[in-house]
Amino acid sequence: MPRAARLKWLGAALVAMIGYFCFMQHRGDPAMLFWDENYHVTSAQRYLEGAAQLTPHPPLGLLLIAAGERLSGANKGIDKHVLTLRKSITGEELPAHFDFSGMRLIPALFAVLAALAFYGLMLEVTGAALPATLLSGLFLFENAFVTHFRAVHLEGIQMAFMVASVWLFVRSWKRAPSASAGRCAALTGLCTLAILVKANAVFLLLMPFLLALRNLQRQDPPVTQRVWQLLVAAMASLATAAATVFLVMLTHVMVSHRMPDLQTPSGTQDFGGMSHEYREYAAGHRTLSPALVWSVTLDELRALGNEHLGAPRRRLNDPTENGSPPWHWPFHDRNINYRWDSADGRTAYVELVGNQLAWYSGTLAVFASLLLTLRHRLLRRAPGGQPETWQLIECLTVIYAAFMLMSIVFESRRVMYLYHYFPGLMLSYVLLALWWQRGREISQRFSLQSIRVLTVVMAAFLTSYLFFLPLNNHVPLTKAECEKRNIWISYLLDCR
Repeated sequence: MPRAARLKWLGAALVAMIGYFCFMQHRGDPAMLFWDENYHVTSAQRYLEGAAQLTPHPPLGLLLIAAGERLSGANKGIDKHVLTLRKSITGEELPAHFDFSGMRLIPALFAVLAALAFYGLMLEVTGAALPATLLSGLFLFENAFVTHFRAVHLEGIQMAFMVASVWLFVRSWKRAPSASAGRCAALTGLCTLAILVKANAVFLLLMPFLLALRNLQRQDPPVTQRVWQLLVAAMASLATAAATVFLVMLTHVMVSHRMPDLQTPSGTQDFGGMSHEYREYAAGHRTLSPALVWSVTLDELRALGNEHLGAPRRRLNDPTENGSPPWHWPFHDRNINYRWDSADGRTAYVELVGNQLAWYSGTLAVFASLLLTLRHRLLRRAPGGQPETWQLIECLTVIYAAFMLMSIVFESRRVMYLYHYFPGLMLSYVLLALWWQRGREISQRFSLQSIRVLTVVMAAFLTSYLFFLPLNNHVPLTKAECEKRNIWISYLLDCR
């Protein structure tokens, strides 16, 4: 095996090992529910018991969480039926000795896979193992990811598909002269998988569109052939998206095949939203068919719409409000104290707090990218460096802007939280890496010192990560130790 290939595999192994310690280890702590775990453990348990249900999010992530609980065997022998009675559950209602490591297995595992995909993405950006490994620290050492991804939440699962889709987009843009049908279909499939975890990933569908647009702008082959290639790619992408949705919904229907318990609040609620076809299937009076899958898919879409419209709005001028508007997210506004536990003069926190130094660096990369894009498109001043690099900066800036606009629209209908920025945060870190790469291309002096500079910067990010990590990891702190984390412009929490 060539030395360069060995180094790449060594970098992947290192990223996987660090990812294990960041996301997988001690995932059972705290052994208590926090934030949306109250809802997701109930949906996963209904899948495990085969009860027909309409989920508050697209079903893929919840199906995977249920699979992780089954595969882990963490709660084997424990009667968990109490989890299915309502759409949410309190910690006091959990069965005795309930082990969270099973329900948290798949979100944590997919966070590690997302870190590996981010490493692959950085290989595409930099072309070398060492800088790719160093830049992977942007993902691995993001404190907010550590808090949120190793819980029974959907974002860690979704992030793996998101990063993989951006990786394929960057790879296609840099290596392929045209948007082939297979490449567009694969990219659309990854985007669809992310959407089937949480619907807010719909903005990712801009990526196959941008690849297709690039194909139309080529000088050869003739325009008629380019249009034909575009039509074939579009048909392949639509077929892939439809097949992906069908397979996931088919799995949902096959797993959720029993009539819900109408003596329970959750069963009554689910039954009320089920179509006649779904009710007949759950009662054993209808066989599985494509028409049934389509009917259940429509049920899910209606349930998602009702869930979205029924969500509370952000309470303006309320200091206890955890929600925040999307235009505040790049500035780390309104981190969330998921839970705290005090004993013996110390308090252990599970705080949604990001890596302050890296977070604001990503924000600077976003603003620099916006300026580059506007300067090029409005003033017609071509950027320096390799065209693929600054073109990718422009493309990801457009995708970031689309994500923020989508979030602003969502925020007008319901409360949004800081973790809803995770897709934008990931894109800001990719932009930061692209700016480092562009610096190497336009400045020979920087290129000679680029690895040294990157090492120093990543060491600073690692220091910031370790400094804030006790707030993420439920580590008992005195009030004085906690107050030390309220530094600079970031007042993070009220210490106890």
